[in-house]
Amino acid sequence: MRLLNFSRKLSKSAIAISEEVLQTLAEKKKPVVSLESTIITHGFPFPANIEMAKKVEQAVRDSGAIPATCAFLKGKPVVGLTESQLEQMAASKAVNKVSRRDIGVTMAQGLDGGTTIAGTMILSHLAGIKVFATGGLGGVHKDGHITMDVSADLTELARTPVSVVCSGPKSILDIARTMEYLETQGVFVATLNDDERQRVEVPGFFCRESGVLSPYQVVSWREAASIVHNQNNVMGLTSSNLFCVPPPKDVALSSDLMKRIIDDATAQAEAENISGKHLTPFLLSKVAEGSQGKSVECNKNFVINNAIAASHLAKELLELEKEGPRQVSFIPSTNIREEVSKGTEVAKDNVSKSYDFNSLARAATSTANVPQGANTLIIGSIALDTISTLHKKPIMGDSNPGTSRSSVGGVGFNVSLAHKYAISGSKKSYRFISAVGSDLAGQSLLAEVEKVFGDASGIKVLDSSESAQYTAMLDPEGELLLACADMSIFERPEGMEFFKEQIIRAQPETLVVDCNLSPEVLNSILETAKKDLKQPPKLIIEPTSAVKSSRIAKVNTKNLGVFPNNTITMITPTVGELESIHSSFSQRELLDDYDEWFPALDSLGINSQFREKMAARANKNKNLKYLLEQGVIQQCLHLLPYVPNIAVKLGKRGVVLVKLSTDVERYKSIPTSSPFAPAFIITSEGQQFEDRRAGAVIEYFPIPTQNENIQVVNVTGAGDTFIGVLSSYASRNDWLDSEIKSIEQEWHMWESFYNAQVASGLSIQSHKAISPEIQKQISGLS
Repeated sequence: MRLLNFSRKLSKSAIAISEEVLQTLAEKKKPVVSLESTIITHGFPFPANIEMAKKVEQAVRDSGAIPATCAFLKGKPVVGLTESQLEQMAASKAVNKVSRRDIGVTMAQGLDGGTTIAGTMILSHLAGIKVFATGGLGGVHKDGHITMDVSADLTELARTPVSVVCSGPKSILDIARTMEYLETQGVFVATLNDDERQRVEVPGFFCRESGVLSPYQVVSWREAASIVHNQNNVMGLTSSNLFCVPPPKDVALSSDLMKRIIDDATAQAEAENISGKHLTPFLLSKVAEGSQGKSVECNKNFVINNAIAASHLAKELLELEKEGPRQVSFIPSTNIREEVSKGTEVAKDNVSKSYDFNSLARAATSTANVPQGANTLIIGSIALDTISTLHKKPIMGDSNPGTSRSSVGGVGFNVSLAHKYAISGSKKSYRFISAVGSDLAGQSLLAEVEKVFGDASGIKVLDSSESAQYTAMLDPEGELLLACADMSIFERPEGMEFFKEQIIRAQPETLVVDCNLSPEVLNSILETAKKDLKQPPKLIIEPTSAVKSSRIAKVNTKNLGVFPNNTITMITPTVGELESIHSSFSQRELLDDYDEWFPALDSLGINSQFREKMAARANKNKNLKYLLEQGVIQQCLHLLPYVPNIAVKLGKRGVVLVKLSTDVERYKSIPTSSPFAPAFIITSEGQQFEDRRAGAVIEYFPIPTQNENIQVVNVTGAGDTFIGVLSSYASRNDWLDSEIKSIEQEWHMWESFYNAQVASGLSIQSHKAISPEIQKQISGLS
């Protein structure tokens, strides 16, 4: 059981989520259905209650979902009870009944508590579970318009976006007034039309009919999932969706019989002055007595039936969220069918556009804040990007006509998006970690993260801070003229502890960081990666810009480390960024360290013989000549002891990888017949260590043929695309290791660099910083 602390305003408490539920939510391969616990603690006597609870959970599993029974154990809110915890709750005789009002006191006094519909919805929402199965709904009691006896379930449905599957309001209630109340609260209600009825009524708990028309009907759970998706995901509305499932025909009771029993029981309750939370149990006991136990059997059957139905809904919703918005079509069961149906169809394009308009409201209630483990953690910037493309050659000091587009960007966000596209279909998981301000822009950014990644738990909201913004000006050909980046929020130390906690919790195999973070934050991240993880991760740094790339050198020398104790695994600079990094390392005298740096460099065989070999080859190869003239190779070799893999982005010339190898002689036997093989490989011959030889390896990858003569739309996301895709492949293979374990390892690396460049080309041709085409053309390869 993992303890999670929530820092959002929605909850300052802590909930415990079972490992099974937590992993399922993280992987998003199976749906999760939450279940209440008052049916265990207050619904059935022991041992019938534990037998019932286990049957319901098994029904969920048999339907392809994972059950998450909610409760309070000694004051601790728990989502996903274990079998022993279920048995503990079932056998306990002193259990509080927990609705919204009872949560604080239950926690403060360390009580055990069975959660009602309202209580279960709250815990489900905090855990990120979107579908909940229960028996019957609370509602407006008879004479509730006088006594004000209205269940808290109804107000919870209006404020918490967890869809509920039930068998309608309990038969003992005023169902007509309950429907009116839900309408006033803006809660969507539909009944499953499971037998093609012309008149679809809201079921009455034990009965298939109640005499009250259902506001809407659904004929499939795919249709129901479309409604939930558009209501909560697309439009960002924060109310629930209530789906009523009639009890199975073979166990449903006669509505006439139930009316007689309930009328008698209500009169007795009034005579004995029974009210409040004691009224419902009293009436239900009288119903059981009057129906000779048939109501109890009916209850057991429809609870299991509802659990199965909720599992189908959750499964369809999970699939639908992967596909994007779908048009909703349903049949209102009212006498204004034609008029309503004409007005309910919404074009798919309009639905997708409307999300951005409503994202601010949705961000305020975004609660997918369930930290989880991940194979790859991406820590970096997120910003509101405005990209302006001029129509003509710019006139300085004047207003220029052009086209502007605004979107969510930032290096970290873009890298994560490219990583997501490239890793689609893989079993590897990833998470994006960043910070936003407590302003409207921050709310919008937070909403976009949850929309795109389905998880905003890695975003820290910093009070009294302005969210990051990036403004770029492009010439008519799409080349960058000038940009202004306000990334000061990422230079604040407040997020440092949060990032550290996220790294330790995730225990990532691969960690990607961009240099928008301050030197202090970078240092903290490197220190955490070096000291606080069970296994050191592959740590990849995107330098971001020539100015900010120098921040790498400002990290504490002990946290940098020298090979084989280095912390940074790879950097991906441009030529200008590489020069800045090299210069800053030199200024800090890190390249004058004769205790650690020089012995490591000297072991690689970077001697006069190697330099002569390169010079001779450069006379026959213009690309190698360019690299030497620009000092790219020389600077990379100097930095190798600190960073054993340096991938330099050369624009239209492609990419060159300079790496430190402890098995350099293996390169002589690696076949170059792969279609992704580099244009040339140059190795040095360093010191012999047992049966292996150290050395430096230079591999040059020209741009793919399909990237030649492409139409440049914008270049803002090309570099981010490259590292996002490259890191996705690095997380799946071992080619960042200094030792070659197989031919396939090197071939995988070659294909990774090829596909990363292809993906960059796709983004260059797209109006979006990161092209969605990456998911179609790149994911699943290698």
